[in-house]
Amino acid sequence: MAPTQHDAFAIRDALIPSEGMTGLDRATVVIAAGVVREVLPPDAALPQGFATLAAAGRILMPGFIDAHSHAEGALGRETPELGLLRQGITTAIIGQDGVSFAPATAESAPMNERYFSAINGPVPPALSGDCSVDDVLTHFSSQSRINAAMLLPAGTLRSAVAGFTAEPLTESQLEAATELAVASLDAGACGISLGLEYVPNGFADRRELLRYAGIAAASGAPLVAHLRGYEQSAPQGLAEFFGLAREAGAPIHISHLHAPAALVLPAIDEAIDSGISVTFDSYPYRRGNTILTMLALPARLQEGGPAATLAALADRATLEELRRDWFPSIAELLSRVTVASAAHPDWRWVEGQLLPAAAAATGQELGEFVCELLLATGLGVGAIVQQPASNQIADVRAIANHPAHLGGSDGIYLGSHPHPRGWGSFARMLRRHVVDWRDWSWAEAADHLSYRAAARFSLGDRGRARPGSIADFCLVHPDEIADGADYDAPTRPARGIMEVFIAGVPVLSQGTLTDRYPGHGLRRPMWTPTS
Repeated sequence: MAPTQHDAFAIRDALIPSEGMTGLDRATVVIAAGVVREVLPPDAALPQGFATLAAAGRILMPGFIDAHSHAEGALGRETPELGLLRQGITTAIIGQDGVSFAPATAESAPMNERYFSAINGPVPPALSGDCSVDDVLTHFSSQSRINAAMLLPAGTLRSAVAGFTAEPLTESQLEAATELAVASLDAGACGISLGLEYVPNGFADRRELLRYAGIAAASGAPLVAHLRGYEQSAPQGLAEFFGLAREAGAPIHISHLHAPAALVLPAIDEAIDSGISVTFDSYPYRRGNTILTMLALPARLQEGGPAATLAALADRATLEELRRDWFPSIAELLSRVTVASAAHPDWRWVEGQLLPAAAAATGQELGEFVCELLLATGLGVGAIVQQPASNQIADVRAIANHPAHLGGSDGIYLGSHPHPRGWGSFARMLRRHVVDWRDWSWAEAADHLSYRAAARFSLGDRGRARPGSIADFCLVHPDEIADGADYDAPTRPARGIMEVFIAGVPVLSQGTLTDRYPGHGLRRPMWTPTS
């Protein structure tokens, strides 16, 4: 659809999810000034001067909200934006796992970028050096076809006030972190994210974590966590997080939940029954994606920042100690790792290969090869991890069917062999849960993939087709919807969504990107501290 005069138009005779969750209703949806003006009977007369788009049997779904995305460096780039929009994603929530571009100082920014570039990508020049959450949200207004909401990343916050030290924050540092956190929420951050398996956030003691939880409780913004343990260790990670929530009274959100369902869902139900406000997101795959540094090196080797880590890797005595005492303990884990991205042109050949096979090709021991790869790339290696056999597709399905579930991709948009979840998660969830398995009605899919996230993260009146709601929508062909990306072709676009609108502006038309950039940095409403 070509842009219309003032983007005032009607989507004629669309199928729209019933708010009663019972099925689909036929209606004509009239859009003007970025919002739904009217929802009319399918054959009603239109206001004068409104253009028309025929739905032609397609379902008008609310634009999907990716509750867990690492699209910081991807927004504004055509290939990943096409991949997002072909799934119907209109908003990405960034600042995940305690790591992002802000808040940063001139001193902390280079450390953050060196360590976390294999997750979030390179920092845009406009956001390099001193950078705030306000700066990031401002940058993504008019720079992208897709909306971005941002969590305050507690690891990036910690590095801004204390670097990569493992020491507890001093009182003055904790007060500085508190001031930055409050300022970031005032600027519109939609929550606070913890990355408890990443440095430097993993070095935070309970006193520091409770401070963030208390700020979340006071503001009503969710505390979001990459737990300190998944799979068989998930119960311990959940127990720690529920303890923080219970003590501080904070609403919480669990990032990318993956584990045997019988281990985690009863604990979540018990926490909800006890009065804790709990949601979580998950993606529909049995492989994860992270940075190799976090997987392959002990936390003590990462203290002091990337320069110190690289110096340690260049030390022969340290390498011998790792070879003797460390790498044998994680050999099974590393055997399940495929390289997604390697930030050096001489090492691009390793992308798409399992670590043991790549090491064998060089004639090196696995641990020695990993250290050389990390050294050569300046720690810039992304890793895809096959989850243990204990986590089956039935577990993925059960977790996604829970009423506290939100859709997330955990998408990382780097390298020649990225995880396909960044290009396929939402289309795969629709295909499986709605079309094939019939777990969800289309109305329930709108809840899982849009409305709940908008409500949880205070992203405005999104997730419904009703008068006054923000006109973020996609048209879904119910017979064609399916993911196209797989591990061999991870950036192949999804099928079945060819038209997407953000605030009533067409950004995907007949499956092709338009030249419109209506994306905004979405800001959570201001809050007033209670003390």
